[in-house]
Amino acid sequence: MTDRIDMKGIGKSFFATRALDNVDFSCVAGEVHALVGLNGAGKSTLMKVLGGVISKDEGVIEVNGEPVEINVPADAGRLGISMIHQEYSLINELTVAGNIFLGRELRHGGPFLNKREMSRQVKEQLDRFGLDLDPNSPVRDLNSGEKQIVEIIRALMSDSWLIVMDEPTSALSEEDKGRLFDFIRRMKSEGISIIYISHHMPEIFGIAEQVTVMRDGKIVLSERTAETTEDGVIATMTGKELEDFVKPHKDTLGELIVSASALSKSGIYKDISFDVHRGEILVLTGLRGCGAPEMAKAIFGLDKEYEGTINYHGKPLKPGRGPAVAVRDGMGLVTENRDKNGILPQLSVRDNIALPYLEKSVRGGIIDGRRIENLVNKAIADTSTKTSSPNQEIRFLSGGNKQKICFSRWLDPDLEFLILLEPTRGIDVHAKADIYRIIEDLAERGVGILILSYEIDEVIMLADRVITLYQGEQVSEYSYPNFEKDQMLSDMAGVGSSH
Repeated sequence: MTDRIDMKGIGKSFFATRALDNVDFSCVAGEVHALVGLNGAGKSTLMKVLGGVISKDEGVIEVNGEPVEINVPADAGRLGISMIHQEYSLINELTVAGNIFLGRELRHGGPFLNKREMSRQVKEQLDRFGLDLDPNSPVRDLNSGEKQIVEIIRALMSDSWLIVMDEPTSALSEEDKGRLFDFIRRMKSEGISIIYISHHMPEIFGIAEQVTVMRDGKIVLSERTAETTEDGVIATMTGKELEDFVKPHKDTLGELIVSASALSKSGIYKDISFDVHRGEILVLTGLRGCGAPEMAKAIFGLDKEYEGTINYHGKPLKPGRGPAVAVRDGMGLVTENRDKNGILPQLSVRDNIALPYLEKSVRGGIIDGRRIENLVNKAIADTSTKTSSPNQEIRFLSGGNKQKICFSRWLDPDLEFLILLEPTRGIDVHAKADIYRIIEDLAERGVGILILSYEIDEVIMLADRVITLYQGEQVSEYSYPNFEKDQMLSDMAGVGSSH
C-alpha cells in the first residue's frame, strides 16, 4: 500500500525564468494537503512535474522512500496519481459510465462493449460513497458538481490513491461545494490522499490537514492547518498584508451607453431590462444558470436568438451582428473561460494583446508595427502582467496573468463598453486586487462596464448598481452604497419569491 510521496529538491526553469527552486513537498495517504500561492508562484508547475506533464530539471520523487521516474502522464497513472483540472475533460455525448471507462472499456470478448458490467462497476463505486447518480445518464444532463464527482470517480476507478484537484469549486454552487466536501471526507477515510489547490481560505481550513504556501517558485510555509491561520497564510502568500481595496465614490453618472429592454430567450432568461451609463459598473448576479452569461453575449452580438431590444448610444443593435462589429463599435468582452475561448494559447503575449488592435493599426495596407508595440508594452505595464517577454507564449503564464492579458487587450482608448464574465474566476487575491483596480480605472475613464459575478463579496466591492437574477428572471435592484448582503443572497436563491 502507498503511504506517502515525497518530492525533494525539485527545480525547473523556462528560459531565464526559475519556475521551481529547490522545492520539497510531501503528501501522506488519507489527508488533504492544500497547496496555495499567488498566480505564478509555481503551484501548477510543481503539480505538472508530479503528473508527468512536464519534466523536472533537478530533484527526485520518492514513493514510500523509493525513487521513481515520472516522465509522462502514463508514469503518474501507473503510480496511482491522477490530476483533475479546472476545466472538465468529460464528453457530453457519453454516459457517466462511458466517460469513466473511456479508453479502457470492458468488452464481451469481441468488438461489443459490455455496458451492463461497466454500469454495474460504476454504480458500485457511487454506492460506496453514497452518491445518487445514474451510471447511464448522459453527462450533458449533469450539473457542475456532479461532473466534478464523475471526474473523481474516474480517477478512483483507475486505482488512484493520490488525486490533485486544481480549483475544484470554481464552477460550483454552494450546495455542490458541500456535496464535494462530504465526498472528500469520505475519500480521506478510505486512505485516499488529495492535493487541493485553491485560493479560498475557508475551504482550505475546513477540509485540509496540511497547507503549503509557494511564492516565486519556492516553499515559504508548510504547516498543519490547526497551527496557522487564514490571515497568516494570506500574508505569507503575498509577502505583505494585502491592501484593502477601497471603492471610489461616484456622485454622478455619465450619458446612457447601453439600454436593454424586455430581453427574453426561451428557457434561459425572461423580460430583463437595464441601463448602463458612461463610467458606471453594473453587476448582474445570481446562482449559476441564472441566464446572465447568455444575455451578455447577446449584447456583444454573439447570439441572435432572443427577443427584446438592445440600444447602444440610442440606436438599436442588430441581433447576432458578430463580435467584429461590436469591437468596431467600441465594445469589449472578457469571457468566463479564458483557456477555452479567451486566449490563443499557441500565440505570444504580444499577439494575444494585439488582436483587437490589428484592424485599427493598418496604414496604407500595412500594419503599423510601432503602434502595436507601444500598445502591447503599455498594456503589460498597466496591468502589472508578469511575463519574461512579450514574445513568450501565453500558455506558459499563470492563470492570473492570462486573465490580465484578456483585460489588457481592451485598454484601447476607443473602448466605451466592456462586458466581464466572472472576471476573477480561479485567480489569487493579489491578482484580484490588480484586476479590481483595472476595472475601476476603466470606469473612471468613462467606460460603461457590465459584470457577471457569482461571488457576493466581489459584487458588493465593485458595483455601482446590482441586479439579482433567479432562474432567468429579474428579482431586485440595489444601488451603492445601499447593498444588503443577506437580502441579496436570499434574492439569488429565490427565497421568498413566487418561483
